[in-house]
Amino acid sequence: MKRPPMMLQRIAQQEKITKTGGNAVLSVSQLVSYFEAWLKKPNNYPRIARAYVLYCLDHNFGIDSVSLSLYAAGKKGNVVSPARKFLKFYIQQGQPRIVADAPASSKVSPAANELILGYLADATHLRGDQSRENYTKALNAFFEYIQAETEAGRPASFSTLTVGQYIHFLRGKSLSAFTINFYLSVIKQLTLWVIKNRNRLNLSAEQLEDLHEIGSIRGLRIERGFYKESLSENELAELLISIEDPTDRTIVALLGIEGLRTVEVCRLLIGDVDLARGQLWVLGKGKHTKKAVKLFEACAESLCRYMTGVNAPGNTPLFPDLKTAQIRYRVDKYLKASGLKRPKVSAHSLRHTVGQLLIEKGVEPIHVQRHLRHELFETTQFYIKKQTEKEYLKKMPD
Repeated sequence: MKRPPMMLQRIAQQEKITKTGGNAVLSVSQLVSYFEAWLKKPNNYPRIARAYVLYCLDHNFGIDSVSLSLYAAGKKGNVVSPARKFLKFYIQQGQPRIVADAPASSKVSPAANELILGYLADATHLRGDQSRENYTKALNAFFEYIQAETEAGRPASFSTLTVGQYIHFLRGKSLSAFTINFYLSVIKQLTLWVIKNRNRLNLSAEQLEDLHEIGSIRGLRIERGFYKESLSENELAELLISIEDPTDRTIVALLGIEGLRTVEVCRLLIGDVDLARGQLWVLGKGKHTKKAVKLFEACAESLCRYMTGVNAPGNTPLFPDLKTAQIRYRVDKYLKASGLKRPKVSAHSLRHTVGQLLIEKGVEPIHVQRHLRHELFETTQFYIKKQTEKEYLKKMPD
């Protein structure tokens, strides 16, 4: 007789989430609790230890003597001493990996939070706080659904059947197809992580089989109306030629040739432009670190002309005092002057233009994803689907 579907709690309770090599992955609260139990007289030591650990996480520092010296700078001895004591304890425990506490949710069990923390600790593709918050929110929502269904006396588990029912439940809440597909994508990624860690989680062959089937659940169809409008290659060239002002021409080139977001253009520094290597260092939306983007020749020429005679430190803004609203206004002005302004064409459409043109030119989707810095491949797939539809319509008889 087939065993019932695997419950989330059963997975997490079978074994503490650990990293390969035996080093534990602990939340901030777990680590501080262990430190408090280790102390003979806790006093205010746990509170100071928590502040020090949060300082390290916020600054992406390791918990070590270097970060301690930075944290302790200018502080009194009654703060430095507890932090030093905590560092000693932390080293004795083998320096486990530390992750932030999951957002509090009374509807998600501690075991669910344990599983979420374990997955997020390995999710290296989530580099921004906003991305981690979105993923945590999506996972919490799924397990809250399981909890609510169980409390109502209806069978629910981390299984293919329940995930399918959950998608139907989300549709009933009138969420957009994009939002529902995002939630499904996050669940699928968690599923892959669980499968990868099947040995430590002691999964049976039946449980594995059911989890594998989650990957076959299809997302909702995105209607053509969802796609953002984009310019053709000729229209983009026409737009760029029409702009005589070197500053505005460079801004539009960064949007329509490199595919930068308006906020990313505003964040650019002079030192982010590496003409010699043909690279542009971009600080993405919700990110803390910059990524290198290939600098295409046409955009490099505009940047070179714009920066001629510029003699300023590398940390100087490339476009001083530039705001996103100003970019949108300028782009709309040039679109109207060129006769290219349409209801769904805006400054952000230039980013979509880059993605669409790269796909049309046969660039591998994975390279398009990296260039545009999409966190989810599903986002890049929108351009593929649009291109497929265009090719299909070309073959249709008039």
